[in-house]
Amino acid sequence: ILQIITVDFFTAFGLYSLLFLLVSIFFKKPILFALDEETSKFISFVGILYLLVWVSGIIFFYAVGDVEEQNQMIHRMFGKYWFGFWTQSILWFAVTQLLRIKKVRKNVLLRILFSFLLIVSIEKFVILTITFHRDYLPGSWTMYKDLEIFPSNFVLALLAKIIMFLVFVGIYYLISKQLKIIVSTKILKRNKEKTGS
Repeated sequence: ILQIITVDFFTAFGLYSLLFLLVSIFFKKPILFALDEETSKFISFVGILYLLVWVSGIIFFYAVGDVEEQNQMIHRMFGKYWFGFWTQSILWFAVTQLLRIKKVRKNVLLRILFSFLLIVSIEKFVILTITFHRDYLPGSWTMYKDLEIFPSNFVLALLAKIIMFLVFVGIYYLISKQLKIIVSTKILKRNKEKTGS
């Protein structure tokens, strides 16, 4: 579940944000900004869901582990390199919740930074840094020549990820709109009963 959230939602939102910022330079349509507001609400909800699943996972794995596994887990969580355990998850949660604030959401530099933080995790960043370090460069850059990855396929894959993300945003929007209607009708009914009696 965490991988689905991080890859299919956080990464897709980061890609969407970059695309939105690019498109919003040329088009100033109100519907575009309304869509952006809904995507920000959705990713904030997904951020809360991520935190709940992550904390539940920690509790579950601690509960089902034997004594040695529990000790190793405690050592990872609170030992010498505790920041490696906590930083990424707290960062993802904080970024998604900061998008609730209108000033933060509309700040172009923050959106670019947040997009980068949601697309490239700290782990991926460390791997990329190590990969490009001169001691780790392969002897020949042709080691992946048999892979048939064309730029058009890559762009299509990114667009498909963004479109799938927007489909989930649409589903979220419809459900939240329906829930608001149900709640408001119950409140109106309750108020009518109070005034009528």
